Amino acid sequence: MNKNWIKKLDHFKYGAIMGLVFPFIGFFISFLISGAMDLESYWDSFTKNVEFTNEIRADYRQSILGFCMLPNMLLFYFGYFQFKIDKFSKGLVGITLILAALSFIFIY
Repeated sequence: MNKNWIKKLDHFKYGAIMGLVFPFIGFFISFLISGAMDLESYWDSFTKNVEFTNEIRADYRQSILGFCMLPNMLLFYFGYFQFKIDKFSKGLVGITLILAALSFIFIY
């Protein structure tokens, strides 16, 4: 099997880029699964009224952010454990940690 694509993908910058793109894909998938409202109101319910952060609102945001990180975890599984692309995984984990810290600040 030709593993040349693994060598091309094994760079920190590709992992960081994928780590930034995949949470947006996860957010869009969570929107499709919820199916209750249009995308604009879904985004507004996630971002607006930051000062009105009660327990229900924080749980709602936390579940959406957790769902946004699922694609990164799946990508890490395949990148690190299956294909052994370490530099790519470093970029992915670094961006995921930064996003997790920002989301912690955003929720609490």
